[in-house]
Amino acid sequence: MELVAPTSAGGAGTAQLRRLAQKLEGSFAAELLRAARPSAREGLGGRGTGAQAFDSFMDEALGNALVGQGGLGLGDAILREIGSRAAPGPGR
Repeated sequence: MELVAPTSAGGAGTAQLRRLAQKLEGSFAAELLRAARPSAREGLGGRGTGAQAFDSFMDEALGNALVGQGGLGLGDAILREIGSRAAPGPGR
């Protein structure tokens, strides 16, 4: 995904940066869920071959749902940081 500098009126660049910030926050939330799961327990789908894959998909879905409900409070900080890096500065 190419970063676009936000325009003064908001515009498509800001919307794209916001979506990117939400994706990053969702991925971080999914990693938190993975880390919180005890390693010696059965997967949500049992102990079958697909249990780990199912758990991974569930973590991603729960992480994205968490962000959709307000997130962890990191989205605005992520947006500010990537926005400042994408904005043209001196010498860019």
